[in-house]
Amino acid sequence: MKTRAFPPILLAALTAACAGGPPSPPSLSYGMPGLEDVSYGYADTTVVSISLMGQGVELTQEGVAEYAVSFSPDPEGVGVTLTVPSLSASINQPMGEAVRLDEGDVTGQLVFSLDRRGEATLTESPEVSDQASQMVSGLGLANGFFPRLPGRAVAVGESWTDTISYEGLQGPRRASETTVLTYTALGDTVLDGRALLAISLEGTTRSSNEMDVSGMAVSQSSELDVTGTVLWDLQRGLMFESVRSATGNGTVRIPIAPQPLPISIRTTQRARIQQD
Repeated sequence: MKTRAFPPILLAALTAACAGGPPSPPSLSYGMPGLEDVSYGYADTTVVSISLMGQGVELTQEGVAEYAVSFSPDPEGVGVTLTVPSLSASINQPMGEAVRLDEGDVTGQLVFSLDRRGEATLTESPEVSDQASQMVSGLGLANGFFPRLPGRAVAVGESWTDTISYEGLQGPRRASETTVLTYTALGDTVLDGRALLAISLEGTTRSSNEMDVSGMAVSQSSELDVTGTVLWDLQRGLMFESVRSATGNGTVRIPIAPQPLPISIRTTQRARIQQD
């Protein structure tokens, strides 16, 4: 699912201990330590409120999906192939019928690679219906589904900052997005009997979209504040869970309106391993 902002693999390689000395601290970086295929459950809820001629209009987007992910060796980090075996989503608007989406709206696979810090190189994108492109974006998934990592060992309380920026076509839309996030290592936690590293994140996302709707040129821009948490499995070297929330404001321009219309956006996205 789309990740405007937002719907994060891979590895915290445990460096070998020096002979006779204590083990070195784990290095948080992407790589290939024998990762097995995994399946993530993903949920996305987005609400967009538009002020139209003095009245508030609300559009909602809700969906759940399964993302099947497999990994392959890559000299710079790790290769990733993602498919969507199941999808159930709806886009609701007050001036028309709800749009229903399922896995038939997504054909093919998403293929990309991540370097050791998590910067993505996109190789192949799935074919997505125009309506589903609002929720499933190859660019957004490749660049934003997995967290950025420092590529080095970190102590509890230590932070690192990364900028994720991309632009291109997403179905009928031309989209651009820049996200600046600061991650902080919070410490160890235990979930479902598994030891995990908790990492907080916060920052901002600036995005813009241009599209043709019924022959009309429509553009949208927004700036969102982002917060969230990542749970990282140090033993297996992959993301166990990611939760993000974003809120903010923006504008939408349509030819029939004499000036840009103000909008507010709030969204929550969660991904978690479904099966071990």
